Amino acid sequence: MSKNTGKWPKILLGFLLWGLLAGSALALEIQDLTLGTHQGYLVCSWRLVDVPVEKLDEALHHGIPFELRFFIELKKIRRFRGDKTILRHEVVREVYYNAVKNLYQVYFVGLPYPPKNVPSLEEALALAGDVEALPLLPLSSLERGKSYRLRVKAIIYQKVSPGLTSRVLRFLFRGGKIESDWVCVRFKLPE
Repeated sequence: MSKNTGKWPKILLGFLLWGLLAGSALALEIQDLTLGTHQGYLVCSWRLVDVPVEKLDEALHHGIPFELRFFIELKKIRRFRGDKTILRHEVVREVYYNAVKNLYQVYFVGLPYPPKNVPSLEEALALAGDVEALPLLPLSSLERGKSYRLRVKAIIYQKVSPGLTSRVLRFLFRGGKIESDWVCVRFKLPE
């Protein structure tokens, strides 16, 4: 038996521990989740923070764009039965890096807006991750005096190609995604 065989389990264990520690440090957080009304609609706003800008920038410069997806759920709270789901919605943004123009491009998926070009990733993340006055549904579809719960979660997915570099960078992002916890706001429409 070779003298080097005893080192491999230690090296492998160290690599796995490093991967777990690096993966656990990547987390998103949704802050300032607020509700309001605008022109007869229930609207919500939030900010996305704790985004791993350096890792995303490295991936973008290697040609790996990412998709920022927000999951939104609105439930009517019922006392003696399970909560009733009123709304499930997704908001999707895609971020690319254009190396020729040295600009970051934010695409608003599902909306008729052209992509926005900005000079920094921080500006691109602010465009994609900070949502203001997003209309959810008409106020007339909610019952006055009843309690509701709004939940929002964010996930960043890498749009990985089959190349080796992509697979290596995907490992750093724990399977190609980084996610936040659900953030909840409970509210009641006045009678």
